[in-house]
Amino acid sequence: MKIIYSNKYVLFLLVLILCGCTKDSLEQVFIQQPNSFNLAINGDASFNFDIPTGEKLGINGDKVPILSNGLISLHDVPAVNHYLLYYPDTLLKADNTAKFDLPSEQSYNASTVNISSCPLCTQTDNEGLDSVKLQPVVGALKIVVPANKDFGTVSSVSIESKLDNLSGGLNIDAESGKITSIDNASHKIVLKGAIDVSNDCNLIMALPPQTFTNKLNIKLFSPKGYGQCVIDLTGKTIERGKTLEVTLDNVDWQYATYYYGTANSVIVKPGQTSVTVDCGAYFTSSKNYAYENNQAGDERLALSAHQLWNDVAVDFVKDVTLAADKKSFTVNLNGQSGNAVIAIYDKEDPKAEDAKILWSFHIWVTEYKEQTLTTNVKGNTYTILDRNLGATSATPKDNNSVGFLYQWGRKDPFVGTSSYGTNGTAKMYNEDGELSFSTAAGSENVGTVQYSIEHPRTFIKYSRSNSNITTNPYYYSYDWLYYGDNCLWGNPEGYNYPLASTLEKSIYDPSPAGYMIAPNDTWFGITDGTDKTGTAFADAVWDNGYVVTNNNQQWWYPICGWRSRKTGGMASADTNGYYWYSSVNSSSSANATLLTMGRDGINLNSNNSRANSSSIRCVKIIK
Repeated sequence: MKIIYSNKYVLFLLVLILCGCTKDSLEQVFIQQPNSFNLAINGDASFNFDIPTGEKLGINGDKVPILSNGLISLHDVPAVNHYLLYYPDTLLKADNTAKFDLPSEQSYNASTVNISSCPLCTQTDNEGLDSVKLQPVVGALKIVVPANKDFGTVSSVSIESKLDNLSGGLNIDAESGKITSIDNASHKIVLKGAIDVSNDCNLIMALPPQTFTNKLNIKLFSPKGYGQCVIDLTGKTIERGKTLEVTLDNVDWQYATYYYGTANSVIVKPGQTSVTVDCGAYFTSSKNYAYENNQAGDERLALSAHQLWNDVAVDFVKDVTLAADKKSFTVNLNGQSGNAVIAIYDKEDPKAEDAKILWSFHIWVTEYKEQTLTTNVKGNTYTILDRNLGATSATPKDNNSVGFLYQWGRKDPFVGTSSYGTNGTAKMYNEDGELSFSTAAGSENVGTVQYSIEHPRTFIKYSRSNSNITTNPYYYSYDWLYYGDNCLWGNPEGYNYPLASTLEKSIYDPSPAGYMIAPNDTWFGITDGTDKTGTAFADAVWDNGYVVTNNNQQWWYPICGWRSRKTGGMASADTNGYYWYSSVNSSSSANATLLTMGRDGINLNSNNSRANSSSIRCVKIIK
């Protein structure tokens, strides 16, 4: 314990000595600094958070480590009469002014404001250090959102005012902790995170102390649409360290998912040297993301289009031109068979550093035929393409018969093997040369549909190794998505074998116009059974893949392997074929359903991780 003398007591001390005061009397005027104290915050429940161990507390310009359980050691802190304590430790500037950028984008916490949005400060003397509490500079607004089980999860919430300042650069009087002014003030803040609205939930955000002068416009964004509401807080007050609570009544929820074009892939005949593709902006109000082609506003239209990659050569794509009305683009080709992926962007220069991909399209230059299967035990009659999606051949053991591989639920392709029956990687090109295969580790930010749209060339490795199938937001082990979505390919209950005529194609389905991903019962026979003998493959012959003879014609199903959920690398292309269905395995399963084939047979009802990438065989849409 360090002891200091207060200057105001020095003369008084001399007088006491001259007057013959005892030792005990003299100790009464000594001011003692404690060895340590524990951090506490002087706020209500919205400010009941812990500052992480290892962070630093500012004390009179020094940066003091925060130890476990919020302990602050004063061993290296000079003993003085007056202490200014503040967090974060950067709050106090060199000129003794205090500044804090209250972010316009805050991270969601279920029960408190986010610590990164809440500056704290207080002043005290030695006698007050033992019981000191840090005072929040800001207050909190808590918005109670009534449950909506249909929407389940909200990814962000925007709060906007016409007049009131909700964020900006706070200039703070360090002595009092009061905000003196706000630089670059914003009338809007956004709360981001995975917010479960399947039950009543609280949205808590930090705001500058103030008395509101008008209404706030609230908008909640979900992968399936949005909810909006207006609340009138005129005359209500935000106070330091206190929470203003309001419940949203009459939230207007609207299903709306925006997309581009009317199909994600376009078939072009070999020899054709140009194709024009619809890339208009649309939205759907379908829970299962069905194509509705409702016109979106022109402000959503693309500003440029450019080749991402192709699997043929540097000169396969000659050029790409966006139409003057921005609702279509034209691709000029060299006439060869092959594949290319074209992206549309939000900037006029697609190579600009801040250019963002809005959507991407697969140009599939190939011949093809259709095969109609016998009506199966579920009452469905399917017509299927004679080749895998992305394949330019249906010849047994030709590497061009392999086609592309897809992560379950994604619309964009990945190249397969470089040589039939091996685990190499096929080459990719753009106008500048050969490209490398791209991967990214799954995470809360990467494992989203939006990230997958903006990064169509990137294989997303699995985001989690465990599942939560009991409460929203649901998530699944070894899924590329951080939070799961069973509806992405438009058939969330395919394990119940719905009539094919009731299915609607999803905007994330990679199939060309008029086709969709094969449902779970596509290759079923006329009796129940999912092994080879009771299915459309009953007479299939193994030839490092399966040759099926039907109506005196041969149909080829190659072994293509898959790309691993863990690395994105090729695996099993020398032994097995895997063909996704459009459905998950069950309502509580982490896996999606697929057909598997190998030398030892065929299983029509297998399942595997959604982050693995497998082949797709398209079926004709039945209406």
